[in-house]
Amino acid sequence: MAPPPARTVHVVGSVPADSTKDALSLLREELGERLGPTVPDGQTGNRRNWIYRIVEGLRSHPALELVRDGAWSDYSDIPAFRVRRRRRLRWLDLDYFTALERSWPDFVEFNSGGNRQLQVGIPSPAGLAYVTFGMNPARAAPNLAAFREATIREISAMHTRTGGEVVFQLELPIELATISRLPLGARGLVATRLASEVLRLVQTAPRGARFGLHVCLGDLNQRALANPQNTGPAVLLANAIMADWPPGRSLEYVHVGLAAGSEPPALDPDYYAPLKTLWIPPEVRFIGGFIHERRSVEELLMIRDELEHILERNIDVAASCGLGRRDSNAARQNLQLARVVAEKGEN
Repeated sequence: MAPPPARTVHVVGSVPADSTKDALSLLREELGERLGPTVPDGQTGNRRNWIYRIVEGLRSHPALELVRDGAWSDYSDIPAFRVRRRRRLRWLDLDYFTALERSWPDFVEFNSGGNRQLQVGIPSPAGLAYVTFGMNPARAAPNLAAFREATIREISAMHTRTGGEVVFQLELPIELATISRLPLGARGLVATRLASEVLRLVQTAPRGARFGLHVCLGDLNQRALANPQNTGPAVLLANAIMADWPPGRSLEYVHVGLAAGSEPPALDPDYYAPLKTLWIPPEVRFIGGFIHERRSVEELLMIRDELEHILERNIDVAASCGLGRRDSNAARQNLQLARVVAEKGEN
């Protein structure tokens, strides 16, 4: 049996395809054995735009009312809710388990004889609450428990349904954007507070549950929530989470988005220098989210080599976010670039 490749390609989540079967077929066709050890179902249909369908579904929630409508053209054009007077937000229905039930048979067939795990994207409860309440922390914070409890129910159900053969990708664009916008002196404290909420979710998950971190800047209509000067905010957040990672739950990987929507990754080595202080255990995969169609193969290889020099290890590669906001041709181009960058110069 051939040894596994030194570098693989991580697929973050959404894929522009009509079904799970089509998405998995596209990934196998473009990546082959370079496809990483965790594989999403493609997040097809109304799941391709991250939390759009969750927030839109709250229009009919009896405890909520719309205070500002939005068409999702950018981050200032998002529907905003509040809790109705004399009501409390006690219960939310999320769709993660329902989606898994639909895609699980196709994944099992795809993975027949293989050793990959299904990867399920889990928006952080804090991030989901923040968006739901119109990017208003004062409205989001008192209602966070309902989002947290709903997410925990979904994780527990999926873990049981798959016999633990699932990896939960915790998606943290709101947290990273929040830290990125703060003055330098305030970032460390806020990173610790935001990490504590992530860790609370992990601690409450079933023992044996497996997780990955997706630390990115968002990708609404290929626009980022923030554009930091370097990787410092991502390192602060990832370090704060890893420092207190609870026992009995596995951290499989850390994916750091290194492009900002349609803006390609930086070529200046100084942008990546803070990664020298990333406290990532050797058994945890680091995934560089820098594959972007607006960079040449030579430029992408330069970034890869800089990251591997800083981290003193081989890394896996990926786009910064899901591919669902691209058309099929652009998504294939991104996957093809990723495969070349993963393969080139392998020892």
